[in-house]
Amino acid sequence: MKNVPNYICWFRIAMIPFVLLFLLPNGITAGLSDDIRILISGILFGVAMLSDILDGKIARKYNLISDFGKVLDQIADKVLVSSVLIAFVADGYVSSLPVILILAREFLVSGLRMGVAAKGAIIAANLWGKIKTTSQGICIGITFLILFLDALTQREVVSPLPNILFWIVAGYTVFSVIPYYIQCKKYLKEE
Repeated sequence: MKNVPNYICWFRIAMIPFVLLFLLPNGITAGLSDDIRILISGILFGVAMLSDILDGKIARKYNLISDFGKVLDQIADKVLVSSVLIAFVADGYVSSLPVILILAREFLVSGLRMGVAAKGAIIAANLWGKIKTTSQGICIGITFLILFLDALTQREVVSPLPNILFWIVAGYTVFSVIPYYIQCKKYLKEE
């Protein structure tokens, strides 16, 4: 039981290529219709996101929280979400600017955490970060649903709703840097 939460994080990371394999049109999935391909990718993404909830519950329930697990969990979340966001931009489903803002925030917070880690402390995800991850996951899930429905009905026009949602999420995501900065400030004062 000792490493189960970490194994679940590794599972989430291992799911990323499969999410992208079905999300991005390619030769391997060429035999599948767009609606089936997007549906499979969306389900795989949902399973990966649910694994984030599962590993946290197990870690807290059985007191299996470790510094390595805290870092691995954050990496798994960031790589999963970032990969899907980049794929959405590459396929023209979402505008690049909100995605750039979201990714910039992730790099900034990761940099703050690395600076703090160099001082011997670990900054775990806080409530703001958990809300950010949840809102991004919900927004991505809604985008998958819209893409699936568009593909199912063979709609040619891309819905504006994902862009609207991603701008809202990007705004919150950028705002969520403030609590991390405040939390890290005391460790970085000497710099």
